[in-house]
Amino acid sequence: MNGLAQSLSAAGRAAGPFLSGGLFTIATRVKPKGEALAFGVFGGVAFLGFLLSFGIRSPNLEAEGWGEEDEDSDKSDDEDEH
Repeated sequence: MNGLAQSLSAAGRAAGPFLSGGLFTIATRVKPKGEALAFGVFGGVAFLGFLLSFGIRSPNLEAEGWGEEDEDSDKSDDEDEH
């Protein structure tokens, strides 16, 4: 999973400046409101990534014992109050 994430990140860093530069060039030639084109595309890509992030599900995403400290501290707080 980490290798895939690193590969996609590197591809984005390689292609991103080329694609965004081209998009800004096109946006300057569109009249009127050409800046809305670039804003809309970048906002749409960000929103799509946001929505796709909800699809990341696996029981093995967290390490063993993650979150147990919080449960133990909640129990000790309850005992102190009584």
